[in-house]
Amino acid sequence: MATTTSKGPTGQVVPSVLRAGRILEALAAGPPTATLAELSRRLDMPRSSTLAICNSLLEAGLLLRDADGAYRLGPQVLELGRAYLGQTDLLSEFGRVTSESGFLPAQTLICSVLRGRDVVYVGRRPGASPLGVAYEIGLRLPAHCTASGLAMLSTLDEAELDELYRDAGELEQLTPSSISTPAELRKRLATVRERGYAVDDGETAAAMICLGATVRDDAGAAVGAVAVSMPKGARSEAELADDADELRRLADQISRGLGAP
Repeated sequence: MATTTSKGPTGQVVPSVLRAGRILEALAAGPPTATLAELSRRLDMPRSSTLAICNSLLEAGLLLRDADGAYRLGPQVLELGRAYLGQTDLLSEFGRVTSESGFLPAQTLICSVLRGRDVVYVGRRPGASPLGVAYEIGLRLPAHCTASGLAMLSTLDEAELDELYRDAGELEQLTPSSISTPAELRKRLATVRERGYAVDDGETAAAMICLGATVRDDAGAAVGAVAVSMPKGARSEAELADDADELRRLADQISRGLGAP
């Protein structure tokens, strides 16, 4: 059977490949498993087409099928993700700067990017001090709950924020301290802009405090953020202020490596 193609903004596209991408994105966004019927219904795709695409993704290692018939992301997705991350300038600069410098040696440092309303963790440098939260590569969290997410959101203008949160009512909370409304988010972002860095005070995990600062590219655009995480109470207010200054210097050094002025 001939492959159907159509014209997109960048040239010819294959609709079945786009549908395969939608299936992978749906499982990535969660819940992490879904039956054929659930995928077909969520994506408004014919069951027969959904089955054919899932079978192809299984063959490629991009999906796995559980004993109960539910689908989940397969190991090849992780391999592709690792290959992509290894090619990104942001991650390369994060690794270079944190390995060559002595920035915050006792603390865990995180590198992340903004994807829609979420942050995705793409790099990590473990610190000497133990940390009660596991920041796994590929972990995805609501941006408004995290220091790195708040730092990146603070670089958006009002029109961009309106577009991003236009259909948002109550925001997801990871802890009782998390931001819960778009209005509260805008108020917090104003504080982040004034301060020059973001603070997550028990908003991702109740027992943790995190600081986040934006990384920029040669055009001055925010391309990611770095964050430092530590148990609450482990540092005094004065020490946290020093940590924030050092984190901003780290972000600035990575930004310069990406060509930022």
